[in-house]
Amino acid sequence: MNKIKIQIFSNSLGKQELNAVKSVFKSKWIGFGKEAKLFEKELGEKIGSQRVLVVNSCTSALFMAMKILNIKVGDEVIIPSINFIGTSNAVLSVGAKPIFADVDMRYLNILPEEISRLRTKRTKAILLLHYGGHPCNMAEVYKHSKGLHVIEDNANSTLSKYHGANCGTLGDVGCFSFDSMKTLAMGDGGAIVVKNAELLEKAMEVRYFGIINRQSGIDALKDKQERWWEIELNCHSGRHVTNDILSAIGRIQLKKLEIATKKKKEIWKIYQKEFSYLKWLTLPPEPLPGTESSYYLYWIRLNDRDGLAKYLIENGIYCTFRYYPLHLIKFYGHKGKLVNSELINETTLNIPIHQNLSDRDIQKVIKTIKRFKC
Repeated sequence: MNKIKIQIFSNSLGKQELNAVKSVFKSKWIGFGKEAKLFEKELGEKIGSQRVLVVNSCTSALFMAMKILNIKVGDEVIIPSINFIGTSNAVLSVGAKPIFADVDMRYLNILPEEISRLRTKRTKAILLLHYGGHPCNMAEVYKHSKGLHVIEDNANSTLSKYHGANCGTLGDVGCFSFDSMKTLAMGDGGAIVVKNAELLEKAMEVRYFGIINRQSGIDALKDKQERWWEIELNCHSGRHVTNDILSAIGRIQLKKLEIATKKKKEIWKIYQKEFSYLKWLTLPPEPLPGTESSYYLYWIRLNDRDGLAKYLIENGIYCTFRYYPLHLIKFYGHKGKLVNSELINETTLNIPIHQNLSDRDIQKVIKTIKRFKC
């Protein structure tokens, strides 16, 4: 790993974020407060929703989604196998069963017809991923998922759009990620977006232990409550709030998000042009008509995927494959094959695409891949 010079992910953190954190320190309040509330408001304005809650991770948002949609023991949730383990673990956390679906060979998004094939009387929801930032074909998804809740794992697609609407606002619940590998990086962080006021009220309770009308003791005093320490629960839950330190970072990162996404799109276009002549390489498709991608991942496919991966590492370029098929993880106990997901798992590689790649870095990635088959 000491030879790695070009990373697959990076971030835009700098002095502005340090100054924002410094201001939080000066305030003497570092928990959930003003900065977190402002981050919620500004994120909502960016994605076109007034029902946004910031949380400590996308995984927390996924766990919260199960509770607020009342998914429980014996229920089933359909998930594309090419996805992160946080999705299936969230389903298991409430005693429900994840049902793994196959994906499209080109887009790596859920095959909509899989929803009809796999749904039963116990199916309560589908939990989809917009792979690499490319939106799913939501018209087809909706056609096959009537009567089911739709949950978006929006970790890859913060600024992706489907016919003018931001991904993460298309279903009943959208779950966003702002961890250290995302374009908007807070170290750890996320958000949950819901479609109506009823779900928002539930999400506010589930975010903090299940407390009804949660407010601080200071706020309770302002409301002239005589016993400002008293609480009541509507349900039991964990603690999924974020804090003002991370939210201050998130607010600055949000201002940089469009520029970073634009840079990634530029790199995408360069890769598409430079690799188009390599007959032994299958390139990712362009986003579906009427959609916009966040270009979070760039994926290529080839027969000797492992050979290229090792060659890139030997030349100081980090690469990986995201995400290892969930149905192949023995713990989940899946029976049967998902042909596309398994072929993708053996042939697909993600290469660097981030806003800090220099022209020299980009050319090194391109030349190294071209040289592999010389």
